[in-house]
Amino acid sequence: MDTEFGVPKASWLRVRAAPHRLLMLDYDGTLAPLTADRLTAAPLPAALPPLRALATCTHTTLAVVSGRALDEIVALLGSIGATLVGEHGWDVRGRDGQVRREPMPAEVADALARGEHLAREAGAGSALERKRTALVLHTRAMPPHVARALEERVSDGWRALAGNGGLTLDALSGGLELRASRHDKGTAVRALLAREPRGTLPVFVGDDVTDEDAFAAVSARGLGLRVGAGPTAARARLRDCAAVAAFLEEWLLALRSGRAPGEERARTGRSR
Repeated sequence: MDTEFGVPKASWLRVRAAPHRLLMLDYDGTLAPLTADRLTAAPLPAALPPLRALATCTHTTLAVVSGRALDEIVALLGSIGATLVGEHGWDVRGRDGQVRREPMPAEVADALARGEHLAREAGAGSALERKRTALVLHTRAMPPHVARALEERVSDGWRALAGNGGLTLDALSGGLELRASRHDKGTAVRALLAREPRGTLPVFVGDDVTDEDAFAAVSARGLGLRVGAGPTAARARLRDCAAVAAFLEEWLLALRSGRAPGEERARTGRSR
């Protein structure tokens, strides 16, 4: 969907009018700028105060939904009082700190082990990350021609494993991911929404191909916002992580003032 940057006023009116809201955000490329070293991808400082404030709002439930391992999200984001979803929904840490981990079928674990062996044989080396339910090849720090050649070698073996079922192969921004396919960000969104009050408005903000499942999951009842350019099913766009931080501030403003962002400016302009 070809959309302009910015959140339409009509969408803000829906946020303001909803009896309850479920605000879900991806981490990398959304709350934190993308970095060559994933372990240094800190959230923008401007995003942290509104995140903490939103986590305490009575009529907004806040969640961070990521493909990262849950422990990494906790280490990078800290304790903000939100529900944290790791590995595309396989692991969930509630606001109370309790962690629920979905068991992975043995045959899928065996296939991932084969995928790791194939990637090592293809020369992945330290660029390969092994998670509980996925393998990620990180190539963002490499020269483009080196990254492309390594991705081609690894994807040859991974594509065959994904074709046998149980695993999904995604081309990411800066790499590849071979992951267990029973859960994705769409199933994570639906699980989170099922625990919310009737009439809850779901909103998902994300930047990558794996976020498209989440955009599809909220499309009928809520709003998807894509960070950056690229084809998407989301109905609105934010330019970058700084725009996400501003969006969070505007969300708080809309709830506190009872007006959609920009509404007061529009009224002032008409009165002149």
